[in-house]
Amino acid sequence: MIEVRNPFSNEIIETIKIPTNVKIENFFKTSEEYYKKKFKKIPAYQRAEILYNVAIKIKENTQELANLIATEGGKPLKDAIIEVKRAANTVKMSGDEALNLNGHQLTMDRSAGTENHIAFSLKESIGPVLAISAFNHPVNLICHQVATAIAAGNTVILKPAEKTPLCARKICDFFYESGLDKDALIYLPITGQQTQNILNNPAIRYVSFIGSASIGWQIKKLVNPGIKVMLEHGGTAAAVVDKSANLKNTIPSILKGAFYHSGQVCVSTQTTYIHSDIYDEFLEKIHEGASKLIVGDAKDINTDLGPLITPAVVEKMKYFVEDAIKNGARLVLGGKELANNCFETTILTNVTKEMKVFTEEVFGPILNLIKYSNIDEIIQEISDSNFAFQTAIYTQDIDLAFYFARNVEQKACIINDSTAFRVDWMPFGGFKDSGFGTGGIKYAIEDMTEEKLIIIKNNYQV
Repeated sequence: MIEVRNPFSNEIIETIKIPTNVKIENFFKTSEEYYKKKFKKIPAYQRAEILYNVAIKIKENTQELANLIATEGGKPLKDAIIEVKRAANTVKMSGDEALNLNGHQLTMDRSAGTENHIAFSLKESIGPVLAISAFNHPVNLICHQVATAIAAGNTVILKPAEKTPLCARKICDFFYESGLDKDALIYLPITGQQTQNILNNPAIRYVSFIGSASIGWQIKKLVNPGIKVMLEHGGTAAAVVDKSANLKNTIPSILKGAFYHSGQVCVSTQTTYIHSDIYDEFLEKIHEGASKLIVGDAKDINTDLGPLITPAVVEKMKYFVEDAIKNGARLVLGGKELANNCFETTILTNVTKEMKVFTEEVFGPILNLIKYSNIDEIIQEISDSNFAFQTAIYTQDIDLAFYFARNVEQKACIINDSTAFRVDWMPFGGFKDSGFGTGGIKYAIEDMTEEKLIIIKNNYQV
């Protein structure tokens, strides 16, 4: 059984029965058979119609879904509402992309003997997708993994996060109500250990995973040879604040990037480098802004930071702070555990690159501040990280902005906005320990297809 708890009150919301191993095996057989016999033949316009209907249902149930996100996932209600609105758009845009899965024609008369050939490609679905999701965006991430797979013409076995399976189940219900057969989308609430045991199932043709690097790389090892894998991990996202930055806009952006969902986001701003000329002013303003953030019950519309997902994460935050202070960091705000699985908004200064709070992914409400004067040293320091996801620079100097963007070794560089900036249609993912492959609606759909080449020899002589 999986106990679903409210991370703030620790109350059990619901207990979910875990399917037996025999039933799990049958789920995979069902998914594969339904894909081969029926779903791969369903035309794009019908898949798009289902997705459009799901998007409408999500939009119509915004408040209910937002309350569920806040209750089981601990995300503040005002942010949960925004997540639901994004999810509706994610599904709608997946429907749009389902209608634009185009191949291309190849020029064949580029050498002697090939001039009587015509060649073109078609995009075909890949087969059953195993989607393993995360707790921190329990509606929109589900939509990213499921809607894109359906748009591509694949069946899906959905393994939701153990902490937030109710949001996933609700989204599945919307798909069923919109005309999708239950054999095309199988809801599979199982434990992490059970998940390891199914990764080599021969029915799986693609694995979509969102979660920690340690688990992601293990998944890549356990799947069968030739199976496509998309891994979205996390990182130690760094932002740079140049001396020309507009602090009026920069401070709120960094506060949001660092403390949104209590820092439990894969691209949360973990470290901010501030030019020495404006460091003191920046520190004063970021301290003032962070001090005003409200920590508490996620279901309260005024809450800025809700609870951390488990007590173990709270203990991890305490360890990061204690270790940093022991090694010379200065605690300028927060650093303490609060009631109801919450942790204070925390700011550390005098942080060095040898500290665990710098090198490891924190995934919590801790922001490191580092003074700098040489931009090349900072570019090198960010590039030396084991993670490579998103970084940001705040500056009014366009030459500096492009110099930084072109030289820093990260998957994406955001100029004058947060490391946590994302729109659902942009390419999204990391490399090094931050992951493998690229997500985002269009990019995920394309990755869940195979391009089939068709060549015709024409014996007609011109």
